[in-house]
Amino acid sequence: MTMPPHDVRTLSGEEELRAAHALFRSCLHTPPATDEDWPAAYGSMDRATVLSAFDDSGMIGTLTANSSVLALPGGKVVPMDAVSRVGVRADRTRRGVLSEVMRTHLDGTSAPIATLRATEGAIYRRFGYGVATRTRTVQIDTGRARLHDRAPVAGDVRLVRDQDEVRRLLPELLERWGTVRPGGIVMSAGFWQLVLKREGYLRLAVHEDGVACFKVEEDKGGEHYSYSMEVGALFAATPTATATLLKFLLGIDLVRRVEFVSRPLDEEFELLLADPRAVRTTEIEDETWLRLVDVPAALAARTYGEAEPVVIEVVDDLLPANRGRYLVGPDGAERTDRDAQLRLGVADLGAAYLGDRPLSQFADAGLVDVLDAAALPAADRLFRLDRAPWCGTYF
Repeated sequence: MTMPPHDVRTLSGEEELRAAHALFRSCLHTPPATDEDWPAAYGSMDRATVLSAFDDSGMIGTLTANSSVLALPGGKVVPMDAVSRVGVRADRTRRGVLSEVMRTHLDGTSAPIATLRATEGAIYRRFGYGVATRTRTVQIDTGRARLHDRAPVAGDVRLVRDQDEVRRLLPELLERWGTVRPGGIVMSAGFWQLVLKREGYLRLAVHEDGVACFKVEEDKGGEHYSYSMEVGALFAATPTATATLLKFLLGIDLVRRVEFVSRPLDEEFELLLADPRAVRTTEIEDETWLRLVDVPAALAARTYGEAEPVVIEVVDDLLPANRGRYLVGPDGAERTDRDAQLRLGVADLGAAYLGDRPLSQFADAGLVDVLDAAALPAADRLFRLDRAPWCGTYF
C-alpha cells in the first residue's frame, strides 16, 4: 500500500486550532466543543504550540505541546513540554502520521524534556518516552478514620466556596506548590480555567503551606444525606500541611467516604491515622511518561546521590545527537570517552530519570545492559533520592 504524502506544520489562528481540537476529540469518540465550550478550550492553549499533519484530504493528525516546567531531584525547575491532545484521524491511522508529528515536535522544541499522559501503554516507548512517575488512588472510610494524637496538625484551614475566588486562587496556589516534589509541573491559568469549567462546582481547602481541591456528591441508592468526596488535587509543602488538610477533609459532616485520586506512591496516609485499615488502595497506575529531548542538558540539570561515578551509554534511535557515553556522579553529569559500564535506551533512561524505580530493576527486566556489575548499585544510589517523584496534575 502506498502511503499518501503529508506535511506537518505549526498552526496559527483560531479556526485552525478549533479544527485540531475537534480532530483530537473525535479520536476520543467525543463531539466537537460547542460554541459555549470553545472559548475555555481556546483559552487553555494560552501557552501551547499546536502541530498538525495534512494530506490532500485536510487535517489528519495533531499534537499540542504546552509550555511548562518540571521539578527535578534536588529542587531545580527546568523548561518542559507537556504534550497532550495527540491524535490521528481514524481513516489515516497506521500510516506513519503519528510518527511524523512526534518527530516534528521533538526536532523543533527547545525544551530539554517532554512529558505526556498515555492513553495506551504500548505506543510511546518507540518515541523515547518511559514511565517516570506512578500514582495510587486511595479511599478512606470516614467512620473509621481519625488522626492519631501525635499527627503534626497545626494552623488554620480556610474553605473557599465562591467559584470566582476558586478560579482566581487555584492557578496561583498550584504555581506556588505544584513543584514541591520531583516530577511536579506548572500549567497555565488558561489550562486551569478549562479544568474548572469541566469539573463543575469545586471547593478549595487552603492551608498556609498547601491546598486541596475537592468536590462532594450524594451517594446514589444509599441512605439519606450520605455523601462521597473526591479530592482531585492536594499539594502540600510540609508534613504539617498534609496532616492538617487531611484532618479537615475527613471531618466534613455527612461525608462517608473520601477518595484521594492519583497520590504519590510513598504518601502514607495510613501512618497518620489511628486505624490504618481505614485506608484502602483502589488503583496503582502510571502517571508521567517522560522523554529526554536533550540528554546532556537533562542529565546535567538534576542532583544525584552519593556514590561512585558511573559511565552510562545512551541509545537513542530517534534523536542521534543524544547517543553516547555520560559520566554521572555526585558532582553532575557530562559526556565522556571512558568505557561504558551500563547501556540503556533513552526511554528507560527517561523512566529512571526522576528516581521512581532503581536502575537495577530495569536491569533485572533485561532493559539495561550491565557491562560492569559494580556499577549497578552505584547507579541506584545516584539516581534515587529520598522522595518518590510525582506530578499530581493531569493534562
